[in-house]
Amino acid sequence: MVVQNMGLDHVAIKVRDLESSVAFYRDVMNMGVSDRIGDAVAFLRTPADAEDSQHHELNLTQMSEEELSVLEERGERELDLHEFERDLHEDGPPMLPASGPIYHIAFEVPNYQAIVRAAEGLRERNHPIYRGPGRHGPGNNIFLYFPDPDGYPIELTADMEEAPEVGGKKPKQWPQTKETWNVWYHTQDLDEPEE
Repeated sequence: MVVQNMGLDHVAIKVRDLESSVAFYRDVMNMGVSDRIGDAVAFLRTPADAEDSQHHELNLTQMSEEELSVLEERGERELDLHEFERDLHEDGPPMLPASGPIYHIAFEVPNYQAIVRAAEGLRERNHPIYRGPGRHGPGNNIFLYFPDPDGYPIELTADMEEAPEVGGKKPKQWPQTKETWNVWYHTQDLDEPEE
């Protein structure tokens, strides 16, 4: 073992407009600002009102003028998040990696009802939903995918199956089909991967 990994601690992303992103993560994702560095960096914790929250799980950093100029030259400074929603393919994964190499950032919610309420709240805001609610095969968790203001895909997830190192289930080999990404059945009949 090289690293005694204790789990994912935080994610840091660069954003086009820091204040718009802070507002999204505060008002939609129930996160609170822990600290700021000037007008370029914000640290956010989740949930906003938890007594035992860590200092931050998300670091938002304002893109520099140079980075914004590059986006402008490529025609990517302004985003139409609903355009990405229209371009989704039914046979692909349950969301679109809309903005570069980050595939998605996942946040845990208590249960399926919380995902349904989130979907309703997003629809009330006319905010695009990329996929869901649904259930993944691997992990057996409920999901909902939607973008943040920069197009970074956000996943809400609930009821992830437990996978303890000792006494846990053996890994399964899933078929590479769209049904694997959105299933509503149990996983006990899948083949174990070849070693």
